[in-house]
Amino acid sequence: MTPADLDSAVENAVVSRVSDIVDGLDKDPTAVGRRVVIGVRTRREPVWHGDRDGEIGGHPVRYVACPSVLSVLDALAAPPAGKSAYEVLVVLTDRDERELGEAVMARLHRAHLHDVSKYTLLQDLLKVRQLDPRLRGRENGWLVDALVDLARTGQLPNTTGLSFGREVALRHVVRARLSVDSTALDLTSLITAADVPGNRARWQALAPAERLGITAHLVERLGGAADVVLRLAAARDDVLAELLVADVLTGAPEDDLTAAHALGAFTHSRFGPDEPNRAAIATAATAAVEIATGTDSPDVWPRIRHADTLLAQLNGSAIAYVSRVLPSGFTSRLERAAKTLDDRDLAEVRAHHDATEQSAQVRRLHAAVRLRRWLDSRPSEITTTSDALRRHARDLAWVDSELIRVRHGSSSPEVAKAFERIASRVGKRRAELDIRFAGTLAEAAYTVPNGVLGVETVLPEMIAPLARRHKVLLIVVDGMSGAAAADITLSIAENPRLGWTEVVRSEDGGREAVLAAFPTETAYSRTSLLTASLSSGNADTERRAFPKHPFWPPRTRATVVHKAGVAGTSGLDLGAALDAEFAPRTEPQVLAVVLNTVDDALAKGRQSDDPGWHYRDVAYLPALLERAAENGWVVVLTSDHGHVLEHGSRHRPDPTGTARWRQPGDQVHEDEVVLAGPRVLVDGGTAVLAATESVRYGSRSHGYHGGASLAEVAIPLVVLLPPGTDELDGWAVHSQGQPDWWTGREPRKPTRPPRARREPAPAQPDLFTGDESRGARLVAGETFVNTHRGQPANRVLKAEVFRDVVDAVLAAGGRLPVAEALQAAGTPGRNPRGLVAALGRVLNIDQFPVVDLIDGGRTLVINEKLLDEQFPEGR
Repeated sequence: MTPADLDSAVENAVVSRVSDIVDGLDKDPTAVGRRVVIGVRTRREPVWHGDRDGEIGGHPVRYVACPSVLSVLDALAAPPAGKSAYEVLVVLTDRDERELGEAVMARLHRAHLHDVSKYTLLQDLLKVRQLDPRLRGRENGWLVDALVDLARTGQLPNTTGLSFGREVALRHVVRARLSVDSTALDLTSLITAADVPGNRARWQALAPAERLGITAHLVERLGGAADVVLRLAAARDDVLAELLVADVLTGAPEDDLTAAHALGAFTHSRFGPDEPNRAAIATAATAAVEIATGTDSPDVWPRIRHADTLLAQLNGSAIAYVSRVLPSGFTSRLERAAKTLDDRDLAEVRAHHDATEQSAQVRRLHAAVRLRRWLDSRPSEITTTSDALRRHARDLAWVDSELIRVRHGSSSPEVAKAFERIASRVGKRRAELDIRFAGTLAEAAYTVPNGVLGVETVLPEMIAPLARRHKVLLIVVDGMSGAAAADITLSIAENPRLGWTEVVRSEDGGREAVLAAFPTETAYSRTSLLTASLSSGNADTERRAFPKHPFWPPRTRATVVHKAGVAGTSGLDLGAALDAEFAPRTEPQVLAVVLNTVDDALAKGRQSDDPGWHYRDVAYLPALLERAAENGWVVVLTSDHGHVLEHGSRHRPDPTGTARWRQPGDQVHEDEVVLAGPRVLVDGGTAVLAATESVRYGSRSHGYHGGASLAEVAIPLVVLLPPGTDELDGWAVHSQGQPDWWTGREPRKPTRPPRARREPAPAQPDLFTGDESRGARLVAGETFVNTHRGQPANRVLKAEVFRDVVDAVLAAGGRLPVAEALQAAGTPGRNPRGLVAALGRVLNIDQFPVVDLIDGGRTLVINEKLLDEQFPEGR
């Protein structure tokens, strides 16, 4: 619209307004014979481009633009010029009534400044065919004013020849004032729009009537929460921060006095006496939390921190734990959970938005909760060496791993104290078990106990049999403890892209540990491993002996590569010599690679927020796993001994040995053990070894080995089948997984042996006792029978397997470790993925997951609700 067009529209609106007034004058006998002065207020400096003199209803009318009070006085002083019963003088001014003064106002018609005809002006401005009649109502005066203002500034689209309804008008005004489309608006987008500085400044500058009108419209669409947002936007400069504070105040219990006082101060200072209701504030606050947790915008974080400051100003810091967004909320939740070590409080910490950013702190807290569970499980005493090694592989290694994390501490003094308390209790209990274990080692100094692999027997008793049918990659991670191995193998299992399957020799699906040689040092134990004999030596000794073992299958290519031979050269990540070992060959192959990352860390320490280990933390291990997977090698991951970390050890200087052992001489303390026999490889065959982690004989370091604690003596042993190889004759899939206290599962009683197989009888439910099991009702139902019959006979499990597995899983609450599920199926040690696939071909009708694997393949689940829906006859 050009300036001329705008001026013309304004003048038409003035004429329309004056015409209405003159029509009224004709009916007013007091107006006859006198001059009438009509004052018209304009929104900008008045101009009049049309004819100065005109006529309305036979009455002469003069229009005078008066941009100042003086010009108004001049117009009033001019003599009448008309000959009719009265003359109409129209004074156009942008001055208000106060500026004109009482004397001037008394001479104006009705002592009042009239507005122009906004309806006529709007129609002229828009050039529309028809305006919504509702716009004429007094309650919509603000909307017409807004539209006129937008039309004047060219912010309305071309509406020539169209009808213009109230809803269209509202949409245009809201879009112009808040930069949002009201038809697609929700609370989160309204908050976001209100916090844009330009929008907020524009909103705060609007006339109160227009703000109220827009607010009423948006309340109709979004509810009372919109009123909260827009009133905050009119009074405050950070709507998001204000609402994040409101989230804390409305989320706290209503009987909390701190929250009640803070909420009262908040509402009074933000809204005055006309306070919104609590529910509306809470709804708006919830939308603000969605914004804060749903974006990574750098603009949000300063405002989250600002909310913390505002909460403190309201004396509400004590209830910050309510917030899952504010940093103080995370700290409060963390401190509370550290104090209680309760699973529910841990879940509150993990639900906080900062949990991802503070993952190291959360992981340590989780470790503390797990250790509390372990203590609550009342771990039993150790009675034999073999029992201790098995328990370490399946249970105590996980304890050691979590204890290491808790001892890493916290920046919060309160959390640090809580961690120290639980670490002290667990450390004391572990020391007691280590001393018990050391007391069983007298026999192990002479011979390897029954049912246990000694480090010197790993090659002939396990690696050689594997090599008869598979290429074997033996990865010796020097110094890797059971705790480190637990972390590393878990990280491998949790990466589904790797595709490795862990297998064990035990039918129950649990891991075993290897007995180290004494002292538990590289020169003794690693040499014993690679030479397959109780001997001391070095890398040269091991390289000479390894290829010549008589137990290797005929024509076996047996090679050992130490640290110096593992290095990327010529563009190859493992180096040319080692990379060549993975070239396809027809002869049997055993490749041993020694990696020193863990052992090196004992001297140098590790710069990491998480003291645990990931397979990517071990130099060259990812590349070795990748190469082995590509070429179908079975991987045996082990070490030569474990280690303990420095944590306030007592120094008993003795130069006759090394860090964790000494020659006999002085008295033997309670936390030491004397071992003598052919498996003690020091001169004389006798040594005193530290039995707990708290003793050292040498200088201080980050970690030590050489002693008789379980963490040093129990060598981890992990066997991994490459992708595509799910089973290994004589081996079982590792199905026990982490201990119950680690996962948080309720401990279960051992599963009863599978029932004798019998063909399912026709469905004949006992209507009086209802004793028939869910599994029996399943396999007798028509849906199951027809689905089962439609499967190829050589690929479908017998019906009684379905019956027994369903009964076992449902009896355990719908979740069962795969070892127990395989036991119920009568196939212990087999691949659980194969069992689930076979069950799923019948049960997972139309791909609905009635049966599935979770926990990285460790747990079999049956969705009983889906089972009932898919097989309704057995409900």
